[in-house]
Amino acid sequence: MLSGMGSNDDLNSQQSDVPRQKPTVKTFHDDIGVLNQLKKLESEGIPKTALHVFAHDSEGVDEVVGTGGGTLKGIGELAAELYNERSDELREIFQRYGFDSDEIEKFEDDLDNGAILLVIDETAPRAK
Repeated sequence: MLSGMGSNDDLNSQQSDVPRQKPTVKTFHDDIGVLNQLKKLESEGIPKTALHVFAHDSEGVDEVVGTGGGTLKGIGELAAELYNERSDELREIFQRYGFDSDEIEKFEDDLDNGAILLVIDETAPRAK
């Protein structure tokens, strides 16, 4: 399990020439923070298909992708995608969301430093 308090560092992405709005990215420094945010979003009617979790830290990845024995066993039921990709694969995923190379580099740095990222794609329809 990752230690420390969860923090939500929202990256206020600005509209670019990409035809759709970029997703919101929240940064967490522990797995409990991600889990609590996912539960909150679910209660607000944000669909599972709009939620994507990224992690690099080996211990954090085990928890986030559900192979660890810790607190996040049910996270796969709350998020559509759980990623632990690196390098070109990771950049490709973020490019599909419409992020530019500077934003992607920051995301990679955050992940390399143990952060867990939650990407909230608001273009997915809300549950009724």
